[in-house]
Amino acid sequence: MKKINVMKKGYILIIFLLGVIISLSIGKAIMQNTLSTSGIYVGEVQEQINEYETQNTILSEQLLTASSLTNIMEKAEASGFTRENTLMVLNASRPLAIKP
Repeated sequence: MKKINVMKKGYILIIFLLGVIISLSIGKAIMQNTLSTSGIYVGEVQEQINEYETQNTILSEQLLTASSLTNIMEKAEASGFTRENTLMVLNASRPLAIKP
């Protein structure tokens, strides 16, 4: 009779361990499925980040081009500003106020 109880306990232990193994396997499969779909989302976000970085680089280059002195000079000449190098020198000082 004792031999039968020991065998029943061993049988119950084996069934319990198999249940734990099956439960953990199912849990692992569910977690891997969740992580794989999260990986797709992370990939899409990374592509968007790369697009924004490219746009940022292009806009930075355009800003540097637009703010260069040569470009500003060309736009000023097109607007009618002239580039004359004439200097005006005053030799005699004028009085600020005339005494009566």
